[in-house]
Formats: sequence, structure tokens, C-alpha cells
Amino acid sequence: MTLLNTLWNEFIYGGHWGSLAASAIALSLSLLIDINITLPFLIIVYLGTQCIYSYNHHKELDKDEKSNLPRTNHLSKYIHNHSITTSIYAVLYIGLLVYFGDKLSIFFGGSLLLIGLFFTYRAKSFSMKITGFKTYYVAFSWALLPFFTAVFYSYPIDLTICLFSLFVFIRFFIDASFFDLKDVDVDKSQNLSTLILSFRTKKNFLNLLHVINILSSIPILLAIFLDIIPFYSILLLITLLYSLVYIQKGKNENADILSLSYILVDGEYYYWPFFLMIGLYLF
Repeated sequence: MTLLNTLWNEFIYGGHWGSLAASAIALSLSLLIDINITLPFLIIVYLGTQCIYSYNHHKELDKDEKSNLPRTNHLSKYIHNHSITTSIYAVLYIGLLVYFGDKLSIFFGGSLLLIGLFFTYRAKSFSMKITGFKTYYVAFSWALLPFFTAVFYSYPIDLTICLFSLFVFIRFFIDASFFDLKDVDVDKSQNLSTLILSFRTKKNFLNLLHVINILSSIPILLAIFLDIIPFYSILLLITLLYSLVYIQKGKNENADILSLSYILVDGEYYYWPFFLMIGLYLF
């Protein structure tokens, strides 16, 4: 049982659950634009994301001690090996990218890694000056993943890629905004200007997320209307109901925000390829 608990904590608090979401998003795009996505690329996007998460968790361990004690307790056990682990992720990511990618995808993939690492290095100073900077930056970084996928497979950057990227941006905007709930007290003490701190109540903030959740359907509906993605892609909008559940749960005074964030919120993206494969089979 101890071993299983350790593996579970590593999978969740070590960032692997969130990193594999990148592979799920890339797989979803491949189903939409009909490209034969390969296992090496899925591993590449996982390793790049995991490298960024690992670096971020290491650098923000002191902050997490106040807002995320379970993750701090788990990562503290391996604090002396954390730099080595992060370096291994980085070396494997770059090595596979260089081996399987061309010059453009290597440049794009390398830039994505730097953008992710820059968030940890400079986000706090910008978040003191720009309201919601952290949320916008995270959403923007993830929205670049569809472009990376297209570049890697030499697929043209067309309206399909742009609309799917917009969908990813809005979904991660909701994701990152909800995650800020667990850091409210710490962010306030550090004078960070997050979106939730600009609202008077948590309820009003979550009501805004409900509205944004509905608006996230627009890129998919527009792409279907323009007939640039298959009609069965409408099944992606089931995720709106999924988000409706955890946002509503977040309004409860006794809501376990940590579990909602790490399990439900990050788990949304695994359903995307599942819904699309069901649609592909049915239609």
C-alpha cells in the first residue's frame, strides 16, 4: 500500500498527470486533422511539459508549503535529486526532438521549452503588475501546442489549427483560473494580482468561469459551421458539462480545491481523444 501511495503521489504531485494531458491534446488534434501521430511525438510533448512542471515545482516549493502541503511533503522527499530529474527530462526532450524533428520543429519545440521555463523565472514579477498575467501566460503557452504539432508534422498553419488553439487557450484559461483558488492567501501575501483577487467573492469569480466555459464552445462550433473539422467534433463540447460540475463544486465552502484541481481539472483533457474516437466510430 505504501508503494502504491508513493506512486500515486508521484503521478499526481510530480506533475505526470498534467504532463500527459499535453499528449492527449496532441492526439486530439491529430484526430481532427487526420494526421498519423507517432508515439515518439507523444513522448516528446510529455517530456517537455514534465520538464517545465518539474522545474516549477522545485523553484516554488517554499510557496507550495503554505498552499499545497501534500505536494510539498511528497517532493521534499526527493529535493536533493530534483535538479538531476529535471535535467534528465530536458536532455531526453531535446534529444528526441533533435532525432525525430526537422530544423523548424526543433526551433519551435526549443522555444516552447524556454517559454515554459521563463514562466517560473519571471512570472511573479509580472504578476505583481499585470492582473491575471499568470493565467494568460499559462493559457497562451498551452495554446501553442497545436501549432507545435502542426509544425512537427509539416501540416499547414490554417484556420483549423488557429481555432483549435483558441479552444485550448480558453479551456486552459478556465483551468489556470480555477487552480488559483488554492493559492489565494499566498498570492495575496505576495502582492500578486490574480484574477480571483480582483473579485469580491469566490462565487462571483466562479460565475465568470461558467460564462467563459460556455464561450469556449464558439471555436469548435465555428469550425464545424465552416466545415473545416468533422461534425462529430461537437462531442468535444461534452467537456463543458464536465467543467460545469467542478466549477459548481468549487462554490462549496468545504470543497477540496486541491483534489478538484489535480484530479478533475487536469483530467479533462484525457476525455478529448476519447470523445473524438467515439464520434469517429459513430459517424
